[in-house]
Amino acid sequence: EISAYLKKFDEAEALYREIDRKDLAIELRNRIGDYSRVVQLLQTGGGTDAVIAKAWDRIGLHFFERCKWKKAVHSFTQANNYEKLADCYFRMGDYEKLATLPGAIPDGSPLLPNLAGLFECVGMADEAVECYLRSNDPKSAVDCCVNLNRWDKALSLAEQYDFPQVEGLLQRLASELIQKDRQLEAVDLFRRANKP
Repeated sequence: EISAYLKKFDEAEALYREIDRKDLAIELRNRIGDYSRVVQLLQTGGGTDAVIAKAWDRIGLHFFERCKWKKAVHSFTQANNYEKLADCYFRMGDYEKLATLPGAIPDGSPLLPNLAGLFECVGMADEAVECYLRSNDPKSAVDCCVNLNRWDKALSLAEQYDFPQVEGLLQRLASELIQKDRQLEAVDLFRRANKP
C-alpha cells in the first residue's frame, strides 16, 4: 500500500504477486485505470469473465473517446459490447460488419430498434425491417419501407400485419405525382409496389 501511495505501481504489483495476492494487484491496476495491465493479469489466470469483459470495455471506451475506431472494435468485440460495436462500425462506414451484428443479439433486445434506425438512415431497408420485426415493432418496419420507398415490401408487411392505411398512402402519393404531371414516376411507384 505504501508503494502504491508513492505511485510506485509496478513495485506494489510485484509485492502483491510475491505474496500470492494477484487479486489485489488486479484491484490496484483497476483503481489507477491501467486496464491493459488488468487484462494481462487476468489472462494469466484468476478473475471472472465479467471482470475481464469490464476491463476490455474500459479499453474500448479509451480508444472510442480518441476516435480510434479499429482498436475500439477489437476491445468491444472482446467485451461483447454490441451497442458500442455498432456505433464504431457505423462511424467507420463498415456497413457489412454492421449488418452481421443483429445475428448475435437476442430477439426483443432494446438494441435492435437502435440498429434498425442506423440501417434505415443509410438506406439498408431489409436489415432495418428485420431488426424492427425482431423487436416486435411491425409498424415501424412498414414506416421504414415507406420512408425508403420500398413499397413492395411495405405493402406485403402491411398485408401480413393488417395495416390497411398503407394502400391509401400509396394511392395518395400516386395521385399527387399525377397532379404534378409526373406520370412516369407514378408508374414507377406502382411498379415498385408490385401493382401492375
